Parts: sequence; C-alpha cells; structure tokens
Amino acid sequence: MPHRPASQDRLALLRGLAVALALGVVSAGCAATAEWFATTPETSHPTPSSVSIVDQADDLLRRGQPQEARDLYVLVSAEPERDATHARALFKLARLYTDPSTGFRDYRLAQLAFERLLMDYPSGDWDTDARAWCAALTALAAREVELEARDGELHLREAEVARLKGEAARLGSDLQRLKKIDLNLERRR
Repeated sequence: MPHRPASQDRLALLRGLAVALALGVVSAGCAATAEWFATTPETSHPTPSSVSIVDQADDLLRRGQPQEARDLYVLVSAEPERDATHARALFKLARLYTDPSTGFRDYRLAQLAFERLLMDYPSGDWDTDARAWCAALTALAAREVELEARDGELHLREAEVARLKGEAARLGSDLQRLKKIDLNLERRR
C-alpha cells in the first residue's frame, strides 16, 4: 500500500468531519422542522405554515437579511408538496441567487432553481420570467466560457510578447557586441 503524506491524511480527515457535521446539521434541521412538512396526501392547497414561512422570508428580505430569507426559501422549496407557495419560494430563491447585493450570488444555482421551477410548473405564473432568466443565465454562462478562452489566449500572447522582448534584448546586446568587434577590426587595419 503506498504511503500517503500527512497533509493528505489530514485533508481526508477534515473532509470526513465536514461531511459528518453537514449530515448532523441536516438531520437535526429535518427533525426540528418535521411538523412543518406534516401534511396529508389529500391536501391540495398550501399549508398555512408554508405560506407564513414564505411571507416571513419576504419580510426578512425586505429588512436586509438575505441569509435568513434564503434559508426559509430553501425550507419551503424542499417540501414535497407542489403548490403556488412552493413555486413562489423557488422563484424567490432563484432570484436571490442572482442578486449581487446578497453576498452569495451563484448563477449556476439560480439557473438550476429556474429550471426546476419550469419543470415543476411548466405553465405556472412564473414560467415567463423563469424562461427569460434561464435564457439570460445561459447566455451569461456562454459569455463566461468565451471570456475564459480569451483570457487564456491573452495570457499566451502576453507570454509570447515577453519572450519576444527577451529575444529582442538579447539580439540588441548581440548587435552591440558585433559593433564593438567591427570597430576593433577597423582599428587594427
């Protein structure tokens, strides 16, 4: 068995601890909020708790607490029940991920949320906005890929310019050396 460096062992241990901690937090959160998700299969309208949670999240967002609002939107959007409240929470969550002022802007997560909204509610109240956001985020992702390619090309060209400058400096010094040799030859004659 090959010997792994101590840093890799520590990294593997830290990853394992992080996964265990995350699973503990998720299971504790699920246990604490179990009554929020307790609905009967016969109910076809949103539970009052879901509506109040989304309203509370909207209020937190208005008061400048996007982290807390995001957590509540995630709770409601994770519910198995698919209703207008779920769609509203999912839409607000996706919009929150596009807002640069929140501090946790993530266009990939936003696009996933918009796509999920379109998949779960293809003809809902949010479909037009969600389609527009998906198109804009897809175009943005394409531009980012193009920008990365151009950035790579720019680095290559900068390296080539640096190489050519070095070569020009070397040729300049060679030219000066040859001029001195030529002058010395002229003086000897």
